[in-house]
Amino acid sequence: MFVHATGFCKELWRPVIDEVTRHGRPLAWMSMDQRGHGASGRGEPPYRWDLLADDLLDVLEHGSPMGVGHSSGGAAIARAEIKHPGTFSELVLIEPIITPPPFERRDTTLARVADRRRSWFPDRPMARDRFAKGAFASWDPAVLDLYIEHGFADAGDGIQLACAPSVEADFYREGSNHDTWDHLAEIGAPVTVVVGELSTTHTDPYLSMLVAGFHSAELIVVPERGHLVPMEDPSAVARVVDDVIARR
Repeated sequence: MFVHATGFCKELWRPVIDEVTRHGRPLAWMSMDQRGHGASGRGEPPYRWDLLADDLLDVLEHGSPMGVGHSSGGAAIARAEIKHPGTFSELVLIEPIITPPPFERRDTTLARVADRRRSWFPDRPMARDRFAKGAFASWDPAVLDLYIEHGFADAGDGIQLACAPSVEADFYREGSNHDTWDHLAEIGAPVTVVVGELSTTHTDPYLSMLVAGFHSAELIVVPERGHLVPMEDPSAVARVVDDVIARR
């Protein structure tokens, strides 16, 4: 089960999945759009991260798959496993947003930036050109193409973000408003924490404390990548997933 980060969509996992299956590794998989993202309904704010875990548990009624989640998706997977132990056989948490106390809603810089995000473009080529020269310049081109195709919806005479700026902003405001940090040791399944060497969100001493909080966790650092590791280097993430499958 693959779960994306805030502001994105399920299709961005396709290059990772394709790379794993290209190695001949059989993989039955699924990915989901978090509420307010992609093809999922928006619902009503606040977008509490407990609800993200509940959505995940509702989708996974049976079985014990490996859970692979990025950023808020990683937090949702960890939270779901805490709420319902045994949901996942293994957890691969890529730059998971799991913060120490105080647990509270915060009006962060990311939220304020998201609120002001441009949400409409005349067409997809213009949107791709804008993002390729901006914040997503380091992305793998195939992932950027998928984002432009699936992260936008047709809107009259143009396209608009499938994840509305107000939704993205509220996700960020709720990012520290859950006590997952206090329950990490309750996760009995093996955990692999993946971070980018250039990450600005997962650095020491926080990173070491996060990894130590789990009952059993391995840390993997992807060289020359930042917080958006799956978008920048899907092959590196595929290698991690492939290694975990091989160990199983």
